[in-house]
Amino acid sequence: MKKAATWRRAAATVVPAALPAVMLPVFRYTVRRFGQERGYQAGFAVYWALCWCLALPIAGNSRLVGLWRAGNGSPAQPAVLLWSVLVIPPAGAVATELIPNARKTSLPIALVAVGVGLTNALAEEVLWRGVPLAVFPGRRVLGWLWPSLCFTAWHLVPLSVRPHPHGRWPVLLGAGLIGLGYGWAAQRTRSLLAVSIAHAATDACGVRVARDVWLPAIRD
Repeated sequence: MKKAATWRRAAATVVPAALPAVMLPVFRYTVRRFGQERGYQAGFAVYWALCWCLALPIAGNSRLVGLWRAGNGSPAQPAVLLWSVLVIPPAGAVATELIPNARKTSLPIALVAVGVGLTNALAEEVLWRGVPLAVFPGRRVLGWLWPSLCFTAWHLVPLSVRPHPHGRWPVLLGAGLIGLGYGWAAQRTRSLLAVSIAHAATDACGVRVARDVWLPAIRD
């Protein structure tokens, strides 16, 4: 039991830094092999699979399932801070991604955006917030700040093969806010439920990416 706990702590410490380093050559290879659009899709498919494949043995199936229950811990205080942390990223995504691209969005594009957003949010929450919460509950550095920093750095990987129209720094700023904010909220509430819903709502606003990358044939 003690050896298992030691292994989990070591893995939960190393994986956040190792994953971006591993995914960088993966994305570069898939883009070279399959082209800009299909390679980008393939890179994310590998990333999502790794999130689940790494999180399940490190945190444990039963622990991860339990983390999606509400009310595992005391309500985060102050409540206004918790709600701000949860609401600001989706609101920012609506203002910067959804509204500016609404006229070029069709029902298939919207459905793909929701599907990709939900898939990405669940995969990222299970690894970046679920593993630290299960292995390092209440730990400020290893359970919150360290995975938040690595989560932000991870976004440099897809940016290295497909630049964002708004530039690199707005994306990293947004990722940093989500990493720090959702990491704090998950640690305080001891639940992934609220942060997963907020994260999925944020990512589901990516109708431009759904149109240009995931459904490249649908263009206005």
